[in-house]
Amino acid sequence: MSKKYLYYYQGLITIILMSSLFIPSVKAEISYDFSGFGTLGYAISDQPFKYVQHIDNEGSFAKDSLIAGQLDIKFNPKFSATIQAKLAADNSQENGVEPSITWAFLSYRPNNDWLIRLGKLQIPGYLNSVNRDLGISYDYARLPSEFDSISPVYNFIGASINKTFTLTDSEIIVDAYAGKTKASYRYYIGESIEDIITQGADYYKVDVEVIGASITYKTTDNVYLAGLHRARIKKRNGDSWDANVGYFEKTPSIGYYSTDEDSGILTVDSFDLYIANIGADIYLGDGFRLASELAVRNSDDLETGLNSISGYVSLKKKINNWTPYIFYSQIKTNSADLKKHSQINNNQVPEFIPFSNNINASQHVIADSFEAFDQFSIAIGTSYQFTPINILKAEIMMVQVNKSSSLFDIPSGNASQDYSATVFSISYSFAF
Repeated sequence: MSKKYLYYYQGLITIILMSSLFIPSVKAEISYDFSGFGTLGYAISDQPFKYVQHIDNEGSFAKDSLIAGQLDIKFNPKFSATIQAKLAADNSQENGVEPSITWAFLSYRPNNDWLIRLGKLQIPGYLNSVNRDLGISYDYARLPSEFDSISPVYNFIGASINKTFTLTDSEIIVDAYAGKTKASYRYYIGESIEDIITQGADYYKVDVEVIGASITYKTTDNVYLAGLHRARIKKRNGDSWDANVGYFEKTPSIGYYSTDEDSGILTVDSFDLYIANIGADIYLGDGFRLASELAVRNSDDLETGLNSISGYVSLKKKINNWTPYIFYSQIKTNSADLKKHSQINNNQVPEFIPFSNNINASQHVIADSFEAFDQFSIAIGTSYQFTPINILKAEIMMVQVNKSSSLFDIPSGNASQDYSATVFSISYSFAF
């Protein structure tokens, strides 16, 4: 955690703790409740290139392992506070771990139907949005990456308001939120251009403004939800985003794509990314549960592979302490942008064109920056619950890439389409 952020979080936590001196107690003493949770997880694949940043054939504990602690402070029946800190892999660089504050907010509940929160919060509106790190709360070895990767951020600093409508044997919950945060957006370049581009992973440091709303319908056994979210994303260093890809035509049949200013490229200072999602978790009887989520992601500001649709469907059955499951998950860039990515990546000019080597390498670089997703995964696994707060999981997953996937780090010299990977995961999650 950088010194800048450490000072910021210290101030945020101090405000929350000092609130105990100013929020009056109503016939009750201030109460404190500390809890913790964690996961020790190992994953290995049969491929040498990395999947979702950490997983390759050398194996890694980085993707799934974490430890976290949470302090809940109840000032009185209406006012409370929550602070949660986590130690996990640093997702803003390739190696190392990072301590972070995942929750730090004040809550005000004027009555049983309303809840107002202010501080660092989790984005609501997905089946597992507020419990992504809590491994004991779901049976998968990890949440399906094709769906879990759709949101640019999952927490923010701002405010949320929650209204519950209580019905007979069910309830409707409406959430609205707004705020901002800083984040690092990872991308991988599979080609080097001498003195210009170095092959490997890099990160955009970005400022993100978020706003959204969701509605959830809960019965005793089932959950149904829908959400609409908008993220406005701006590079922290002030650089602009390429809104499209330019093109230089050498002859009617020969040309190359470019991001140079005189190639016809357009730029924007920031772009809006919209996500619309629906989901359900349904009890089928006899220990079976069916869960599914679907999300559409779109930006009208950029021509990019981020414009996509993703989702998953899972089926599990509880058998005493065992819960075997199977899921299918997919993400695919919309057809126009996926076609454009393929055109860029496969475009090559003949050797008689000056600087053809650099030009041909640049086509792969531009395609990697453009990004694209066309993959699905099928996983079979099981969990074994020793107690309600101790769970062991094992999973084998096959990932199939069709035309492209920016969730894999593929060097340009390797096949960039029609490949697969098999991932084996085992983890132990606990709470205390």
